Amino acid sequence: MKTADLSYALARLGWTQVTFAEYAGYDRRTVGRWMNGESPVPLLVEKHIDLLLAIRDRMP
Repeated sequence: MKTADLSYALARLGWTQVTFAEYAGYDRRTVGRWMNGESPVPLLVEKHIDLLLAIRDRMP
């Protein structure tokens, strides 16, 4: 997952970096490194976000 994809996904979910970090149990600095492209987004996080977006898209 690229930085722009993560940013777009969080925006679609209505979350900030801090909100996502708290929800997912990551340090906000870790999420910040993903957002800045300093560290790759773990595959598990990418799949989790994909699942959350799929659920969101199916909700009325």
